[in-house]
Amino acid sequence: MRRLVNFWFALLGLRTNKLRSGLTMLGVVIGVGAVIMIVSLGNGLRRSTQEQMEAWSAGTVEIRPQFMPYMGVMPLEMEASSLAASVKGAALPGPGVPQQSQPRGLEAQDVEALRRLATRVVAITPLYEGWAQVIYKGQYVPNPGIDGVLPEYLTVFRTTMKYGRFVTLEDNDQAAAVVVLDESLVDQVWGKGANPVGETLRIVQSDVPQVFTIIGVTSRRPGVVGIANRAVLLPLHTAQMRLSTEGKTIISYIAARVDDRDSARRKTAVAEINTILRARRGIAAGSPEDFMVQDTLQWSEESMAIIRTITVILSAIAGISLVVGSIGLMNIMLVGVAERTWEIGLRRSVGAEKSDILLQFLSEGVLIALLGGAGGLALGLGGSYVASRLIEQVKGMATVSAEVVAIAVIVSLIVGVLASIYPAWRAASLQPTAALRRG
Repeated sequence: MRRLVNFWFALLGLRTNKLRSGLTMLGVVIGVGAVIMIVSLGNGLRRSTQEQMEAWSAGTVEIRPQFMPYMGVMPLEMEASSLAASVKGAALPGPGVPQQSQPRGLEAQDVEALRRLATRVVAITPLYEGWAQVIYKGQYVPNPGIDGVLPEYLTVFRTTMKYGRFVTLEDNDQAAAVVVLDESLVDQVWGKGANPVGETLRIVQSDVPQVFTIIGVTSRRPGVVGIANRAVLLPLHTAQMRLSTEGKTIISYIAARVDDRDSARRKTAVAEINTILRARRGIAAGSPEDFMVQDTLQWSEESMAIIRTITVILSAIAGISLVVGSIGLMNIMLVGVAERTWEIGLRRSVGAEKSDILLQFLSEGVLIALLGGAGGLALGLGGSYVASRLIEQVKGMATVSAEVVAIAVIVSLIVGVLASIYPAWRAASLQPTAALRRG
């Protein structure tokens, strides 16, 4: 009952000074609103980036020659000798065996070894990647990536067909002049929803134009935007024979599909691939790999970490306004204590204890902060929603979660308690007779 009386006195204090309480609350509203807006947009950006990265990578592990410049290297020092005996043709070089002087590319035997021995890999395929001029009806096709692929490409990259068919082993064996286009490229060049199957285009490499027939269109992979999704797919042998200037058996990289999303188990899969290839390629224990294994989902995790760091830093900057608001709240509470000295003395003289006065003013400050937090939550969510509608770069990224609501409540409570504890202690420390005399 006494606590309810203290709370009633706190409400009475707010009602008596509505304008002052409202202006004090405004500082908390702005501070909490700024933090909520940044956290909400940051969470949305993180979710959107993760979806795009996972859709783009399709959960693959990529193996590339060490000498080829590429994003990131994941060196894994693991003993290869345990698998050496089970990999056909593997021979670990001993003392005195001369090492290769030229960089060694990936080989078809590497693909076969992984197909036979990699137990954590769902599917695997070699690819040739390059760039060439693509011309359709006299017009250059902008930014097409040329990929030489095998039928397993659809499984590895979780891709489906929209029109026509995909390349077959027969197309590959015959080095057929056929291509499969991505839906994004078709929408850009032929128009949205167009079906170019049966038409021809020219691919120019080293000033030599070659005519290719379009046999299919792959469906757009969700979440993937930009150049990465505008691909021209050829049979692997066709790309190697007709377009490669580096050799007729060049393999740019090997893509392995690993379905497990658990970070530890994916690292185990990467380690297994690394061990198999070390044994197959005859790399001695302790010697560096001449290839690199990269889990593409790791790029997503690294991007998430960067976005989280940026969100925390921006939230801390926005939190400065919360500090200003809490200082304003403390100042107003001290003014309130000075103005209500007589009220404090009267309550003490009729039996109120120090704890009652302490709880009264503490409740008043916390109540102002909580109401300001509620207003800040509404302002932050509303602001992030408007921003996600009007600003192209953050369109559709506002995210409402329990985390955001919890932040608003906890921050408001902390501000209220910290800003009110000293004024409440000052009020509780007043002697009744002195307070009545000063009042």
